[in-house]
Amino acid sequence: MPPVVDQAKTVAASVPAGLQLTFASGQSDLSPDSAAAIKRFVQASPTGKPTTFNVLAYAANVPSDPSAPRRLSLSRAIAVRTAMVADGVASATIYMRALGSQGAGGPPDRVDISATSGNGSSGAKSQ
Repeated sequence: MPPVVDQAKTVAASVPAGLQLTFASGQSDLSPDSAAAIKRFVQASPTGKPTTFNVLAYAANVPSDPSAPRRLSLSRAIAVRTAMVADGVASATIYMRALGSQGAGGPPDRVDISATSGNGSSGAKSQ
């Protein structure tokens, strides 16, 4: 089971490339709503061809501990992966990248999820 916590402040939003989860600073738990959004995203993923999922995880910079963002982003990626596997996605089709504070172009505390079918098209749409 994924780490779903009622008090978690994780928010899910559909984005053109897939699904974006925004986390509260220092948190890696999923809220019930974000876990449900992941499930809807998985169910709406392309079918008929092998589908792969990319999970890109980020965390805000911590000047006093340069490795903290990488560790936190890895915890977030694992939480999302665990939720996806619980929703029926084969673990071998999930590609995770814990990028720490290298996240230009979005909130610093987030996970971006995208789906790509075997023919190269992407875009599972959900909320």
